[in-house]
Amino acid sequence: MPETWLETCPLRELPVGSRKLIKLNGIEIALFNIDGTIYAIKNRCPHRSGPLIRGFIDPAGGMKCPGIKCPMHGWRFDLRDGSSERPVQATVYPIKIEDGGVYLRLP
Repeated sequence: MPETWLETCPLRELPVGSRKLIKLNGIEIALFNIDGTIYAIKNRCPHRSGPLIRGFIDPAGGMKCPGIKCPMHGWRFDLRDGSSERPVQATVYPIKIEDGGVYLRLP
């Protein structure tokens, strides 16, 4: 079965350092452009449903890549794979850039 990629927005709408909230198939997804790399994570923290779009970008530090800290309780999630030092994992989505657009693949 071929992969299905959904267009989220033109890349120009997500410049370096920005964030954007989108909705695809009824799912709110937070997009982040950190140093030219686009990340996509389900907008709701798996702990208490805090809006991750309003979270704090956290430098890589000892983890694999930049993370997002939930604005409600500070739980940190790796933007690359959703991992956390907490007992939950956030949902992240594969991204590709093609023909000036940002595309995302839903499971």
